[in-house]
Amino acid sequence: MKRTMPLVILGLLILGLFPAWTPPDEGMWMMNQLGKLPWKQMESYGMKLTPEQLFDTSATCLSRAIVLVDGGTGSFVSANGLIITNHHVAFGGIQSVSSVQEDYLKNGFNATTKDQEISLPTYNAEIVTGIADITKDVLAGVNDTMAAASRADAIRGKIREIENAHRHGQLPDTIYRVSEMYNGIKYYLFEYSVLRDVRLVYAPPSAIGNYGGEVDNWMWPRHTGDFSFLRAYVAPDGKHAAYSVNNVPYHPTVFLPLSNKPIEDSSFAMILGFPGRTFRYRTYAEIQLSENELLPLQMKLFKQRMDIIERASKNDRATEIKYSNLYRGIANTEKNIDGTLEGMRRSDILGERKAREQSFEEFLKGDPNRQQRFGEIIPQIAALYERYKTFDQKQIVLASLLSSPTVMRLGSEMNEVALSFKKDAEGKERPDSTRMAALKRTLSSTYKNFDPAIDRQFLEIILNDALNLPAAQRIEAVQKIVGDKTGEDRVKKISEFVDDLYKHTKLVNQDDAMALAEKSADDIRDDDAVRFASELQKENAPITAQTNEFNNTISRLRGSLMEAYMAWKGSDIYPDANRTLRFTYGIVEPYHPRDAVTYSYRTTLSGVMEKETNEDPFIVPPKLRDLWEKKDFGPYADPTIHDVTVAFIADLDITGGNSGSPVMNGNGELIGVAFDGNWEAVVGDYLYQEPLNRTISVDSRYVLFILDKFSNAKNVLDELVIK
Repeated sequence: MKRTMPLVILGLLILGLFPAWTPPDEGMWMMNQLGKLPWKQMESYGMKLTPEQLFDTSATCLSRAIVLVDGGTGSFVSANGLIITNHHVAFGGIQSVSSVQEDYLKNGFNATTKDQEISLPTYNAEIVTGIADITKDVLAGVNDTMAAASRADAIRGKIREIENAHRHGQLPDTIYRVSEMYNGIKYYLFEYSVLRDVRLVYAPPSAIGNYGGEVDNWMWPRHTGDFSFLRAYVAPDGKHAAYSVNNVPYHPTVFLPLSNKPIEDSSFAMILGFPGRTFRYRTYAEIQLSENELLPLQMKLFKQRMDIIERASKNDRATEIKYSNLYRGIANTEKNIDGTLEGMRRSDILGERKAREQSFEEFLKGDPNRQQRFGEIIPQIAALYERYKTFDQKQIVLASLLSSPTVMRLGSEMNEVALSFKKDAEGKERPDSTRMAALKRTLSSTYKNFDPAIDRQFLEIILNDALNLPAAQRIEAVQKIVGDKTGEDRVKKISEFVDDLYKHTKLVNQDDAMALAEKSADDIRDDDAVRFASELQKENAPITAQTNEFNNTISRLRGSLMEAYMAWKGSDIYPDANRTLRFTYGIVEPYHPRDAVTYSYRTTLSGVMEKETNEDPFIVPPKLRDLWEKKDFGPYADPTIHDVTVAFIADLDITGGNSGSPVMNGNGELIGVAFDGNWEAVVGDYLYQEPLNRTISVDSRYVLFILDKFSNAKNVLDELVIK
């Protein structure tokens, strides 16, 4: 974990002169790799635990305190099932129970008794209780001579068989998922204990939990108190039940104490969490297409919807609440893509990949057998991507058309139900019961966050995007709407079509949609939105087939490439992230993003005040300002700076899904909660840059300060163990 590394040495290492090496602190490591990490080096920086104390088969290992929750990670911090995570991870749940009258997003929430805690029905908390290597079982029925599609089908079938064999009941306490590693080189069966009753306990007001908003998102210095508390419940007999007033708090076997000690430069830090997706082993051709076409198009589609929501929400708090979770999700992704593209250009990732592949080719030439077996893989991937370019943009826009506007998403689901009608034993046409049940669940949950005026704008703008696709990728169902119209006449025709669709479809109203679902297949298909969705689905069918063929083939090629890379670099390289439990470690440290600029490793409450503008997203609550002015920091001030540390950075390797992960010191005490990465390293999903990669975390002392001095949340504080 060296503080810096000369770029010349880094370049040599990238080129493979040290085959089994990865840069300091790089890697989202699997639990079965812990013992192979440089533990002595970690101990020299402050690690006090052993690999077995982090993860093993016992119920007392540290990983039992870590939970997979919604789109992020959380950790148990009390004996009564209290979970700390990010405010933005809990955001969807907070939004779902908020209204103009009970605006928990703006004002925050604090349940002073357990009876006041609010159920979040869409949230589960999952604990990893077992991991088993099942590679031999999954690959037992396949061989290298099989066609890519047949091989992929056989593997998927075997995975379903294994998962089904472990499934017991409709709402089991334990579920099992098979996860692929190294692009199919390895397969692991993960066992999860599932807690199905999760409730909101505490959330700071958005002026703290989302201070800086999208302006500061992915940026350092950061001054956001991005934390919230949830609680997991179980039935009185200890079984993992859905919400009931009779349920009792879950008692975890392990929970984390919170540290109130100062965090110093070069302090050891580690994370256990559930990172989402990384693409660090992708080739030059794959990254080139992402940089030139796929990411820019996706960013444009996200930005358009953001603009629509912003205009509709201006001076309308009810609409703002309704679309807040969607907006925050797409805004986060849009800015991430923007940062990724900038990082790709700044880091010259294509140059790095070209150099890596040249070095790889030299490695292959050293052995005729390796050359014969693996020599054509990278050219084959490049050729496959050339074919993918012939339909990639059409695929993205069609997917957006069928999913982004709520009316089109419901129309697609309605059409699938209509297609499922079959005669029963009495000769009566009936829909597939599973599809119908899923449709009704969707209809019952959709309309709370739906506005027809906004939705129609989503559809209109994507239809206009479709008209601007390359000629060979045009969508015929959309072209048919405008005929030979051009310019303003074409735009007008699209607007008229959308107006007419929303005027006549039954899907803009929940009661009408529910009534339509009960009708015959012909009646369902006769709805304007369902009819148009059906046209798009028919056109999408061959694109889906092409995409499936592409995915099956590229998956096999990537697997072969990983096999070659493991022969080149060693078998102990870390796999790309895939939402499974991972470990990363490093040190707290500043960084130097550009010439003459150095960023400190921490921010303070004084910095919150410096950013204040009295306009969203830089509004400081009066009470927080009063505490700062009076220096009423309690026991939470850092003794060296006489201020409260708000956030800190460390060279920990994380990605989306790690949000809410506990940042721990070498004793396993929680020193912070990870919530973001820095702008200069957003490209880290594709390329780790040791001098720049930083994880941004809210300091545990700021959490305690806000709970105590700002919110007077004694109910939460009294549960915590504070070291």
